[in-house]
Amino acid sequence: YNMKIEHYFKKLKKSNEFVEFMKSDPGAYFCSAFFMRDFQGNHNETQLDYYSPKTKKITSFKVDKGVQKTPLQKSPETILHKKFTPKKLDENIKLDLDVIKPTILNEMHNRGLTDNIQKLLMILHYMDDICIWNCTGFLSGLGLLQCHVEDSSGTVLYMEKKSFLDMMKFVGGGGFPAPKLVGNLDKNISPDEELEEQSEINPDKKQTKKK
Repeated sequence: YNMKIEHYFKKLKKSNEFVEFMKSDPGAYFCSAFFMRDFQGNHNETQLDYYSPKTKKITSFKVDKGVQKTPLQKSPETILHKKFTPKKLDENIKLDLDVIKPTILNEMHNRGLTDNIQKLLMILHYMDDICIWNCTGFLSGLGLLQCHVEDSSGTVLYMEKKSFLDMMKFVGGGGFPAPKLVGNLDKNISPDEELEEQSEINPDKKQTKKK
């Protein structure tokens, strides 16, 4: 898998799928990207998202071996179902994919965390007017790491380690826990919104944000 984001834009723009999409909706613009990198297996994914002001929907393109437009368009909303208009993202992304993991590992080391990152989910989008890499790391020992890295500076703005059980949400129908990764699979959620969501899951437990 190529670790340069520019590679994926070039591949996307050469595809018939994207050319036809932009012909039909020339006002659509790049608004977010999703990357999954599996450092133990081979389950990697790359997805680039475009927002249409005309339809108020997001169209996603999977850019892996080939280019595939996903059949379903999404309405942009936060995990708390607040609708919003995604901001246009500059395609000249400063950080490349191969920089994110070392940046996170360095900050983990500074905080005394020795876990290894086995899989990394990275969502690139605007959060509070800042271009952010919103990351979820699957750690050795069933831990989960949530982390926000600022694209322009490479600075880690937020980091918190959680156990996998912290991130489970129970649903009806058999009583089996269904994992729900709060925050980082959603493209526009801040740590404060995440705490709000967690308090909805468990209202008796008062949440406090770790610095």
